[in-house]
Amino acid sequence: MSTRFSWIAHVVALLVVATLAATIVVGGLPLDTNWAIAIFLTVTLAVGWLLAWKRTTNPVGWLLIAVPGLFASQVPFWFAGTQLLDTAPTAAAWLLWYGGQREDTWAWIPPISLLFTQIPLWFPDGRLPSPRWRWFFGYTVFAVAGACLIISMSPVEVAPGVPNPTHWVDADDAAPWLLVGIFLAVTSFSGSIASLFVRYRSGGAVERAQLRWVFCATALVASALVLSWLPVDAWSGVNHIVLLLYALVPVSIAFAVLRYRLYAIDRIISRTASWGIVTLIVVGAYVLIVLSVGRLLPGVPAAGVAIATLAAAAIFLPLLRLVQRSVDRRFNRAQYDADRVVDAFGARLRNGADPHTAVTDLRTAIEQTLQPASVGVWMPPQDPR
Repeated sequence: MSTRFSWIAHVVALLVVATLAATIVVGGLPLDTNWAIAIFLTVTLAVGWLLAWKRTTNPVGWLLIAVPGLFASQVPFWFAGTQLLDTAPTAAAWLLWYGGQREDTWAWIPPISLLFTQIPLWFPDGRLPSPRWRWFFGYTVFAVAGACLIISMSPVEVAPGVPNPTHWVDADDAAPWLLVGIFLAVTSFSGSIASLFVRYRSGGAVERAQLRWVFCATALVASALVLSWLPVDAWSGVNHIVLLLYALVPVSIAFAVLRYRLYAIDRIISRTASWGIVTLIVVGAYVLIVLSVGRLLPGVPAAGVAIATLAAAAIFLPLLRLVQRSVDRRFNRAQYDADRVVDAFGARLRNGADPHTAVTDLRTAIEQTLQPASVGVWMPPQDPR
């Protein structure tokens, strides 16, 4: 599909927007309880539309559009099913089987599966990591279809008073089938995410920088998911946060695929890791000093706070430099190597560089640190006298 067909992205995006609007108006969904998923779908649709418009031949944009599109497609099924309940109950049951507005619906599995199986498989160049991954692509399609079928068999009704046309698993026998569905989903998700690591190992510098964006977004979403599993009352609204963080995945894909300067992701990773490590160490040292001095001098509680504050202030900057240098060596290697080149060039100048080789050394340092397309050195004309 060439770029002259990019108008299709506008048409598809408008259809999805219209259907999502119908979800709110016709479906009567309250935004005060569904604001997180509304933001997630809006961001995913916007990024998918932009990528499909600018990168028409890359399927990643069309897959992103399909995520909110599949969510929105439930509305026509639900509306048609409710209208046919009296005249064609069998057809209405099948329509509500997919579009029924209920808590135990399975219709969320296909769009979420696209986000975590197909998009990682085809990101960033729109091709599989290698021809050997074709079998796994087929497995993901089979796994998602199998998980949808298994989970859709569990509900007894697809709407109040409307029996489920696929229900044939009793409540006592549903657990083994649900485990099979979970196994299919987990293996397909894990394998698709593993494909990103396979690409990273064999990819070039630009592709690795693109993949690191997705790694960062996935790490944040995974952390939020772990927090949502903790049995703490304070995390009652964490599900909304998880849905909101899902939007970071399409946003990171937009930055990576469009290659808009890549926004120095190596520097972001290294600085975040450095400040996080130093903060934990300094806070730990502060608490340890306060507790230790409090036990040694129980009558002077303010002494522990003062000593801990002075110690934290004294070790913060030296510790930050040490940790940042160590983290850069692993996560921001380009910056680390560039700093070493600049330091070596400065040392040669301070030690009395040969004037005949200074220009060559300068060009070499610039090429290794800034990596420009071309380098030119202008020198004023010398006096012939």
